[in-house]
Amino acid sequence: MSKKAKRDRQRLNREARREAELAAARRRKQWRTARTIGIFAVPLVVLFLVLQLRSSGGSSEPNRNLSKPPAPAFKPDTTYTATIDTSEGKMVVSLDTTNAPTSANNFVYLAKHKFYDGLTFHRVAKDFVIQGGDPKGDGSGGPGYKIQAETPANGYQVGSVAWAKGGQEPAGTAGSQFFVVTSPAPTPGQGLDFLNQQPYQYGIIGSLSADSLPVAQKIGSFAPPNGDGKPTKKVTIKKVTIAETPSSTAGSVPTSS
Repeated sequence: MSKKAKRDRQRLNREARREAELAAARRRKQWRTARTIGIFAVPLVVLFLVLQLRSSGGSSEPNRNLSKPPAPAFKPDTTYTATIDTSEGKMVVSLDTTNAPTSANNFVYLAKHKFYDGLTFHRVAKDFVIQGGDPKGDGSGGPGYKIQAETPANGYQVGSVAWAKGGQEPAGTAGSQFFVVTSPAPTPGQGLDFLNQQPYQYGIIGSLSADSLPVAQKIGSFAPPNGDGKPTKKVTIKKVTIAETPSSTAGSVPTSS
């Protein structure tokens, strides 16, 4: 082989090695770029998915950033029940969509937004009522709006579930705080007999099932020594779920949300 041919071959080999090194360098650069993009892109994708879930109502987090009353959303010929799952047991409420559609619709709306999840029963009145649904936990909080709920035609019985309101607010005013009647109405003169004085003041939501009443009365047993105030044991609302049962399908399995 001539010296010139040898030099040409060596030059070609060097050029080939150089090209291979440049190609490898380009691949490494592309990999680093892709990795960097992935590091920043993955969290953004996750954040996007979380925001999408929240906007579609699929978030598991409570939504208490509500500013206006709900629009009517009941399905016709459908029975609605609410299960209030507390740290002391479950209470099932039959919602009165016939006589109190605005009132019941508000409770469904708040429950579906998981508004009540994690809140407490902040007030217990001995042999009278238990009260919860306040995001502030002191009796002064609400959802950020008020509704005008329907008051009952026949007052409040043991197991009645109704909206609490401020003392100077018009009859039927409601937000998110509700109470459950745990015992028969006090006799006149005991200071708590105002509940069944007409005109009735508190928007009705529904009534407890018979087997749920012992749970409410157990929570009521935590009344403070003065008889009315913060319970002696913290009682938490784990979650509230809504079941919808078509009235035209007797015995059908209800759907929950």
